[in-house]
Amino acid sequence: MQKKVFTLIFCLLSCLMSAFAQQKGMVSGIVRDGESGETMVGVSIYVEQLKTGTTTNEKGYYELSLPFGKHKLQVSCIGYDTEIKTIEIKSKPLKLNFSLKPDVTTLSEVQITGEKKDRNVSEMAMSVQKLDMNTIKKIPALLGEVDVIKTIQLLPGVQAASEGSSGFSVRGGGTDQNLILLDNAPIYNASHFLGFFSVFNNDAVKDATLYKGDIPANYGGRLSSVLDVQIKDDMPKKLTGSGGIGLVTSRLTLETPLPNQKTSLLLSGRATYSGLIIPFIKKLRGSNIYFYDLNAKLTHAFNKNNRIFFSAYHGRDKFIMDESLGLGYGNSSATLRWNHVFSERLTSNLSLVGSRYNYSIDVLFDPYDFNIKAGSDDLKLSYDFSMIWNENNISRFGLASGFVSYKLGELDDSGGAVAQYIGVDQTEVVKRKGLEHALYFSHDQTFSPRFSMRYGLRVSAFQNIGKEDFYIFDANHEVMDTVYYKSGEIFHSEVHPEPRLAAMFRIDEKSSLKASYSRTVQYAQVASAATGGLPLDVWFPISPNIKPQKCNQFAVGYFRNFSNDAVETSVELYYKDFKDVIDFKDNALTYGNVLIDGELRCGKGRSFGAEFFVRKNVGKFTGWISYTYSHTLRTIADINFGKEYRSPFDRPHNFVIVADYEFSPRLNVALNWIYNTGQPVTFPYGQYTIDGVTYAIYNGSRNESRYPDYHRMDISATWKLGDLENKKWQHELNFSVYNAYAHHNTWAITFTSDDEHRIKTQKMYLFSVVPSVSYNFKF
Repeated sequence: MQKKVFTLIFCLLSCLMSAFAQQKGMVSGIVRDGESGETMVGVSIYVEQLKTGTTTNEKGYYELSLPFGKHKLQVSCIGYDTEIKTIEIKSKPLKLNFSLKPDVTTLSEVQITGEKKDRNVSEMAMSVQKLDMNTIKKIPALLGEVDVIKTIQLLPGVQAASEGSSGFSVRGGGTDQNLILLDNAPIYNASHFLGFFSVFNNDAVKDATLYKGDIPANYGGRLSSVLDVQIKDDMPKKLTGSGGIGLVTSRLTLETPLPNQKTSLLLSGRATYSGLIIPFIKKLRGSNIYFYDLNAKLTHAFNKNNRIFFSAYHGRDKFIMDESLGLGYGNSSATLRWNHVFSERLTSNLSLVGSRYNYSIDVLFDPYDFNIKAGSDDLKLSYDFSMIWNENNISRFGLASGFVSYKLGELDDSGGAVAQYIGVDQTEVVKRKGLEHALYFSHDQTFSPRFSMRYGLRVSAFQNIGKEDFYIFDANHEVMDTVYYKSGEIFHSEVHPEPRLAAMFRIDEKSSLKASYSRTVQYAQVASAATGGLPLDVWFPISPNIKPQKCNQFAVGYFRNFSNDAVETSVELYYKDFKDVIDFKDNALTYGNVLIDGELRCGKGRSFGAEFFVRKNVGKFTGWISYTYSHTLRTIADINFGKEYRSPFDRPHNFVIVADYEFSPRLNVALNWIYNTGQPVTFPYGQYTIDGVTYAIYNGSRNESRYPDYHRMDISATWKLGDLENKKWQHELNFSVYNAYAHHNTWAITFTSDDEHRIKTQKMYLFSVVPSVSYNFKF
């Protein structure tokens, strides 16, 4: 009996010792770029002897559980010196931050992005493209002005709405179905220079992320995509600057720490002088056009747990033609964000965001003398949280509420001709207001080294509020009643769930399978039958007459890397099911129309396609090749006789080549080639004239014809000047040619009649060959 007791005690002690030996502690911290101070994503934290590790998240944070005792941490990222540090894990959590220094021996061969090099196969996200500014700067650009959106248009599943336009279609969606954010502030029209440039000043931008599917639950309000553009927010150690002088624009960006070393300030400006380039744009000769924009960002760290960010943007365009037509438009936005660290696991961001877009048209041409204004205002408060439960479970949740106001039109018609034509008062103002709300939760869970999932739910709501004279329509789209709602009165509410789901199966170290599902709901749209995203688009919200548009998107993909992750490839298949999608009847009146609900027709749609992508990321030769095959179709009563028809964005074939070659440390040459199926279009089959005004006659069929196929080649060369070892002053010359082989791509087709009243067509194009040169500098 005594022997059994001793045996039992020995076993218990052995178990306790074994349990004690297996006790684990925690090491965590943040990894930053040693030069810029910017947090780094995807940095590897690895313990060789245990064959275990982790990577930093989007905030540069890592967390690793290790057994008690001494270990060697290996911290590495492509393009940076590897750092090895010996640590001792005890019961008390260890906090350890790292600052990695760029590896100067590989700077000419790799592109430093701070991204995990195998993220294509190792991260759960699919249908997502993240571009850093180094990539964007190398791509040939129209008039030498590098541009975020023009680069986005070169990605698989994305197509430019029209020649030279900043509007873009993602997987068959409309240009107004893209949520464009600048430091979390919505941008309702991202174009400058009538769409030839975007509002994003490349020197001020940190990075840009495009979500084509698998849209995170914290985003909402648009059906097809999210373009999230972030302004630089690193804490520089000294005054730095960059800028450039081109044929069309000049720009300057300054970043500096303030004397307290806890505050940094970024100021950036850009302006155009268009007189030299107008002669190259055939339809703008004899006109005057210019734009400017300003960016500012203030970052202040109260302590290690509290930081404040204030970001502001203002931009404006003016276009004048023969003193008879004037157009002015622009965006303004501001973001105030408080980042608070409750603990190493829980962080939050409280944000107040405001955005304004407006335009004004002045016409003085006998017998017309009028001014039309329109625009939108957006003010939102949001509170977002991120909780790291452990290295295998991360939750994100938050809520948001905001006020939106849409001015559909404000008319000041001195002559009265326009007011009479559209049937409103000479000083008519048409406005709609609403409240938007959202609540979301998302959880990332790693079940095993091979399998992980993300599941979440977003619940969104929209409420129409007065003051408004609201028109109620019958089934024939005729006004049957009018109801007056007083100021602040809520008269219509919509609430919709938006589930999100994603999964990844890691086949091996080089390949993975991914799948995703997302449901998105859109409560506002553009009142325009055009596809290009014009600067005079009018936004308007849903109402009791108009249901919110909805989209269910399913996607599956295979991802494979080669040559030690130097080459990444992917194939993605998607299907989108649209509900309550809208289109406009023939000859719809969309500007300043109090009866705009009656111009709409609602129905269903579908979009499907396959995207093939090959990208080389490192070495002297980099770039990508993509091919997309897709269709997007709509079925709407009262349009095309109720039969299914092509969406304006149905362009089945899209092929893109982007290539960049570094001939020497001084010389870099880049090339793009783009091919697209021609855009669908509806041509009239006749015309008639009343009181000198000619009207087109349509046969009821929609988008049966197409413009000719689109193709174009751009080339550029960059020559670095001066002493390449001098990091205090770097400068270069960039030479670029847009549309190098002078292909006259169709921008529009006009119709005229001859003496025998036969209809003739004439193709309009914007560009032939457009050469440019710019001088860029950095200090």
